[in-house]
Amino acid sequence: MKIKLFHAETMHEAIRDIKAELGPDAIILSTKRVRQGSLPFGLFGRPLLEVTAATDRETQEFAPLSPPTMPVAPHDVGSAAPTQVPSPVFQDTLSALLRTSDSTASRTRLAVPIAAPVAPTQSRTLSTERVHRLKNELYDLHRRLTFSLPDDAPAIGTGFPAPIARACRQLITQGLRPSSAESLCLALHRRLAPETACSDGEIQEMLHLLLVEPIRVSGPLLNRGDEYNVVMFVGPSGVGKTTAIVKLAAHYRLEEHKSVVLITLDSCRMAAVEHLRTYANVLGIPLETAQTTADVIDGIRRHRGADLILIDTPGFGANETARLTNLGGLKDSYGPIETHLVLSANTRMQDLRRTLARYDVCAPSRLLFTRLDETLEYGNLFELAYQTTLPLSYWGTGQQVPEDLELAQPGRLADLLLERSSVRFTSPGLSSSIERDSVVSLGGTTPQPA
Repeated sequence: MKIKLFHAETMHEAIRDIKAELGPDAIILSTKRVRQGSLPFGLFGRPLLEVTAATDRETQEFAPLSPPTMPVAPHDVGSAAPTQVPSPVFQDTLSALLRTSDSTASRTRLAVPIAAPVAPTQSRTLSTERVHRLKNELYDLHRRLTFSLPDDAPAIGTGFPAPIARACRQLITQGLRPSSAESLCLALHRRLAPETACSDGEIQEMLHLLLVEPIRVSGPLLNRGDEYNVVMFVGPSGVGKTTAIVKLAAHYRLEEHKSVVLITLDSCRMAAVEHLRTYANVLGIPLETAQTTADVIDGIRRHRGADLILIDTPGFGANETARLTNLGGLKDSYGPIETHLVLSANTRMQDLRRTLARYDVCAPSRLLFTRLDETLEYGNLFELAYQTTLPLSYWGTGQQVPEDLELAQPGRLADLLLERSSVRFTSPGLSSSIERDSVVSLGGTTPQPA
């Protein structure tokens, strides 16, 4: 058994290299996206596709042929290819691979030593039970590797014209699931006329329209005609809830000239409360510190005359379901509260789904993403918004208050997914005309992320 690690820009190139080095009978064990560069951890390196492939070709060259009377497993009856009996060392190799399947793969090519040739007498004495046991181990290995890969990880786009296939691979590089990218490119192929299917410009424009269509956005917190609005922000610790609240409060107080009230339930972290109090004093808005949800309701009733009430909450762990349920009961006790689930854009899709499931008791009605400036892949935003049908509200693009906050726009997200160079985060989002006076005089400090 021979296992090697290949790096290529596309799956097509990886398959070509695998066939050239390991032969046409090689199988792909795993694929994943990595970055390879000269700096530590591949920082700022170019994205590559890392493919682990294996073959038993060299073992077959040395191992004797099995006798015609070799027992065959019942579920292999009728198979076109004869059963190859692996060497005992192969089981040890599989066990070692299983133990290291969760660790970070090396960025250099890896070769597993080939097992010594099997003696003819040993091969002939293998029992049917041992063959079954080996097949069960192979099945378990396949299941574990498949579970660790993104959905529909095999190469896609081979059935499309070259420009559409390139667009499909670009979407996968941006973090979209292969199945989602393939669906978009299939719709793209259907909409384009045959004579325009090879035009990169028209493909990009049409793909931009297809990306915009399924994305919903909520618009600003306060629309014209709204008397007041109560907004609660929930999410894990460290995603930037408090920073997003400060940015929104500064925008509506200084630019929209609205009356704003802050209420925080995160009273266990004194540093966060003090940072929030500092900004409240600078902005000239009241801050209420609540210990319980009943205190929050009392604060809302006392400030019913305010245009906007923003509620900050602590981050809850996976074992704090009771406290989350209690927080979700605010809507039942008070009434309409707009709930934004705050998430970090550089979080893995699997973790985003787990967080969404954990905060489902709070019935979030909006998705607010932070730290878009800390990643180059924005497929998670598209996938989560598309799968949940929850509208996107805002996204944070840095630590500056209040500049680095943008109102979510479908076209903006489509530009980011298509890697258009003109959409980097260099211009103010909500604060294009705001006067940078007292807020900036704090020296650029922002509250500790909550």
